[in-house]
Amino acid sequence: MVNILQSFFSSGILIDILAFVIVVSIIVVFHEFGHFIVAKMLGVKVENFSLGFGPKLISKKIGETEYAVSALPLGGYVKLLGEDPEEELSPEDEKRSFSKLSPFKKFLIVFFGPVFNFVLALVILTIIFSAGKPILKSVVGKVMKGYPAAAAGLKKGDIITSVNGKKIWKWSSLSEYIQKYGKHTIALGVKRPIDAPVSNKIVKKLPITGKTDYSKTFLIHIKPRMISGLNIFKQKITRYIIGIYPSNVTVNQSSNIFSAFYSGLKEVWFIIYITIFSVYMLIAGKIPATDLGGPIMIAQLSGRAASMGLSQFFYFIAVISVNIGLVNLFPIPALDGGHILFSFIEMVRRRPLSPKFQENAAKIGFAFLIMLLLFVSYNDIMRNIKT
Repeated sequence: MVNILQSFFSSGILIDILAFVIVVSIIVVFHEFGHFIVAKMLGVKVENFSLGFGPKLISKKIGETEYAVSALPLGGYVKLLGEDPEEELSPEDEKRSFSKLSPFKKFLIVFFGPVFNFVLALVILTIIFSAGKPILKSVVGKVMKGYPAAAAGLKKGDIITSVNGKKIWKWSSLSEYIQKYGKHTIALGVKRPIDAPVSNKIVKKLPITGKTDYSKTFLIHIKPRMISGLNIFKQKITRYIIGIYPSNVTVNQSSNIFSAFYSGLKEVWFIIYITIFSVYMLIAGKIPATDLGGPIMIAQLSGRAASMGLSQFFYFIAVISVNIGLVNLFPIPALDGGHILFSFIEMVRRRPLSPKFQENAAKIGFAFLIMLLLFVSYNDIMRNIKT
């Protein structure tokens, strides 16, 4: 028993669990607050606001709403008066009942849960970009033997300053230009420390810049090598490489609040695009279902992100928040998207679907989600056994 406990604490499992609980708690609070605030604005009585499911650990009634923290931190819920269409209500309560709202108002309450997931992600990303995001500088950390960079004379510690005359300072720009111009020989501007030897493979020596920290500035010509591989969707791709790895030299690139907000919007859209494309690839059979991850994988990634610092941890929260918001919009009964679908049907039919139909649809949707949870959890367990 002692050995099991020692293994539990030393393996990082506890950190993964704590990080997972923090991630889920933050995301669920924002999601449910979206439902909560819109319901309040529309005059609907909110009976319960719970973080987690199951037995209540802590609860306190403030006004007409009971706020609680429950035992199972895998979600949360907001209980609205009259969510069950068959619930018997007094004439006074009917005025504040969810079931008596117009379909458009129902749509707003349900829709703003996922919306607040996107808002949370945007707020986090805006703060990260505003405070400063670590950017890898174009400094060579390692040169691989047998590749074009080594043959051309690049050394560890070299700073790549240009590609085909275009000035760069970020590693991402270097990668981008290698892919853009890789079909032909490319010219790299290189700065080398004063005490480093000059290789006779250097094609051309450029004029001294006058800076005291670096006295040698060179132009190196390299023909990139095309290789085959797989992208994150396991599609075959080709790309150009020269055989170098970046160093860990970074610079903190901060932005004003408006630029940071715009960068945050682009990042949220990129995460949405990747998520939708991943779902498409999964449905099309181009990504195996065994690649799907569940709570165990999220917990492991949460712990890994937490170990990389606050910026990476909150970036991870933003990514998961967008994913949860988007998945909740899928038209599956028991998810927000299913309720939204029912609201649209009610708008078209001019009357709601029967309570019995909605109840049966919710049961089917819930059963599907349980089976999906079991499946992805099985994937997580088998993946951990293999590794």
